[in-house]
This record gives sequence, structure tokens and C-alpha cells, in this order.
Amino acid sequence: MTLYLDYNASAPIMKDVVDIMYKSIDIIGNPSSIHASGRKARKVIEDSRELIGKTIDANPKNIIFTSGATEANALALSCSREMSTFISSIEHDSVLKQNIKANIISVTSEGIVNLELLEKVIMESSEEKIFVSIMAVNNETGVIQPIQKVSEICIRYKAILHVDAVQAIGRIDISMKKYNIDLLTISSHKIGGPKGIGCLAVSNRAYSILSPIIMGGGQERGFRGGTEAVNQIIGFGAAAKYAQKLAIVETRSSRDLLEDKVVSMMPNAIIIGKNAPRVANTSLIAFKNISAESLVIALDIEGYEVSSGSACSSGKVSASHVLIAMGLEENIVNGAIRISLCRCLNKSEILSFCTILKKVINKLSGKKKIMS
Repeated sequence: MTLYLDYNASAPIMKDVVDIMYKSIDIIGNPSSIHASGRKARKVIEDSRELIGKTIDANPKNIIFTSGATEANALALSCSREMSTFISSIEHDSVLKQNIKANIISVTSEGIVNLELLEKVIMESSEEKIFVSIMAVNNETGVIQPIQKVSEICIRYKAILHVDAVQAIGRIDISMKKYNIDLLTISSHKIGGPKGIGCLAVSNRAYSILSPIIMGGGQERGFRGGTEAVNQIIGFGAAAKYAQKLAIVETRSSRDLLEDKVVSMMPNAIIIGKNAPRVANTSLIAFKNISAESLVIALDIEGYEVSSGSACSSGKVSASHVLIAMGLEENIVNGAIRISLCRCLNKSEILSFCTILKKVINKLSGKKKIMS
């Protein structure tokens, strides 16, 4: 029996989403065609735009469909190269690698962006055009960032604000209008929709600075060339409709009980970001002088699927830049595993997992002693 504990990497697709996508297979028209089949395809795309717009409190007409969050972040950050740009040190690589000239803002030991430093460096900037990118929820630690306060700083200095909200949808409330967000990235497969589809939501004022990175036939208001992935967009819209009702918001008690059990059975375990505001389903647990890669493989053999951090590196396991940015020691950084729940766990499941985890830790610790 396998227990999937890696929801932040990819959520199981919802049955309702599968059903809706299956029924839409017979939509054959190209959305750019003006005949009946084309208009039918266009309508379901616009319906999905409406559903997603309601979920994130955005103007549906200002939603640009992309192949996923990575492309959406690339599109958002493409305009930052002409501005004085400020990015937190814990952003996803799809943000960090878009602008090598960006100013990197440090975070606290709990993984929260340093607001005082952010405002200080923006205030000292000689550039008139300013771009800020801060994620809503960190994908590794689950720590919630103070987007409201970041937004207030951006408003004071008339800065463009981009928020990577991939790990926020279905976990916490996120609103483009409430937080005055200019560019917002979300992904379908993180909320129970199909893989290969995401979007960038854009404020009215940000449209004037945005430039397409994929040229083509003028789809998506000219910002993303190529025939739209109709079936995936339908699934994305359906997932967005149900996003605020996902069971993951109810997993806090399971997550807390699991953490308590881990610490009671393995006192040397470190819960990273424990004292910071976190989403309910995410726990990043570190074990000193243990290889996270070995731990993930050993747990997989035992039937438990966890992660060693971000799942967007093609299977590559490397030191987490997020944990390094938080100032953690190397022997902790290298031994951190992420557990992210998609449903509540019962006590027997938690006990079984912790028992296996302790057995694996003891085995790996014994191997290390023998080798040394």
C-alpha cells in the first residue's frame, strides 16, 4: 500500500474534473475559428476564465492561459528586466532565474521576507520603474508570506507587484483586488486539475508593460501565441471552481499530530518554520547528518511518498536554496524532507508512518556510523 504525502508537488486530479474533461473530448473546433464548432470551443474557454477569475478575484478578461506556472512566471518577469527589480531569496527557480540583475531580498530564520529591508532598498532605488516579486506561500516550508504588507509597500512606491500564488490557491484566501496585485501566477495541477496548464492574471495597469514571450497567431489577447489547450483549460476551470472546498484546509490537526509524534519519537527532528504562519497541509522536517535523498528513497521503498523539497528539478536532489536563505546549517539543509497532505490522516496512519520513519532514520544513522 502506498501513502501519497507529496501534494505540493502535484495534487491528485479530482474525479469531477476528470468527468468534465472526458465529456469535453468531443469539442473539436479551434477556438479561433468563427464557425459553430469554433465558437463552442471559445465559449468553454471563456467559461473557465470566469471560474478562475472568481477564485482569485480577478477580471476574467485579464487571465492569460499558459502551459503552467513556470511559463506564467517567465511572462510576468519578462517586463522586469527594464525595471529595478526586487525578489525574495526563497522564490521558486522559475522566478529567480528570470532576471539575473534582480536585487535579492533576504528572509528571517522562519522564512518570512524581510519587509524592512524590502522597503529600504526600494526607497533607496534611483529607478522610477520598480518591480517586486514575492510568493504567497513557500512551496517547501509552507510558510505564508505577508502579501498584504508587501502590497502596501508597493503602493507607496508605485511598484508593480507580482505574486506566485501556486501554493496558495485552495490553502488560503488570495485576491488580486484586495491585495492590489498586478500579476498573479497559478497552476492547475496544484489544485486537482490537469498538468500542463496554468495562467497569469494581469491587472489593467500591468497590461501596458507586458510583452509576449511566445509569438504566434495572436491568441490570449496577443500575449501567448498558439492554439489554446481547450480540454486542459476546461479541467483547470473546473478545478478552480472547487479549489476553495479542498480538503487540505482541514488537514492542520493531522499535520500537527504528525509533527508532535515525529518529535516525541525522534527528539532530534527539527520542524522548519514551525513558529511562522503556515498552510495547513505542509510540514518540512529535518534530521541532522542524514541524506534527504536516501531518506526519500528508503521511505518510498516502504510505501511512503514524500519529497526532499521542490519537485521541479527533473529528479535532481540538491541543497535547498530556501533553507540556505533561512540561515540553516548544512547538516540540517541536507536532511530535510517535505510532507504535504491532500487529506486528513487517521491516527493509525500517522503512527505507522512515524514508526517507519524512525526505523529508516535509525538504519541510515547506523550506516553512517559504520562508514565513518
